[in-house]
Amino acid sequence: MVDTGCDVAGNVDDQFSEANSNDELDGDVSQQVIVQGAFQYSEKGEVRNVLEAGKLERFENNDIWQVDEGFTLYIAGDKLTNRATLSGGRGTYNSKTGHLIARDGVLLVNSDGDKLNTEYLVWSHDSDKVHTNRLVSVETSTGVLFGKGLEADGGFENYKILEPTGSFDLP
Repeated sequence: MVDTGCDVAGNVDDQFSEANSNDELDGDVSQQVIVQGAFQYSEKGEVRNVLEAGKLERFENNDIWQVDEGFTLYIAGDKLTNRATLSGGRGTYNSKTGHLIARDGVLLVNSDGDKLNTEYLVWSHDSDKVHTNRLVSVETSTGVLFGKGLEADGGFENYKILEPTGSFDLP
């Protein structure tokens, strides 16, 4: 287990879309591989996020970490106290911009127990936002909502399904 602290701050690009993400780094040589590792990100002495993964791999001349074999990101806190948890099968983390692209069985759960399921989600540390253009389902205590595309805050406390589908009752 590796526990590293760092400060993700400064000016970063607001755009980090699927079109310019490159998690297929097969041609590059691994510079560093961490198995069953964890990174702890802190700002001003406070834990901001913790990323745990089965395998983290960084490639030469690159700020991208390939995340495989399952991962969990604890948002706005550590494993015990956080606003939300984001998990998936694999993804990429850009250490320069603080963006995580999650893929394969992505699940975002907030502190109230609301659950977002999708196959692709982008989390941005700098703006504290998540978004996807893929199919989503949102499970709450009052029912399940379906749609295509979603925008939310990083803690999944406020969200908007961009193209809702199906039928549901309004209170």
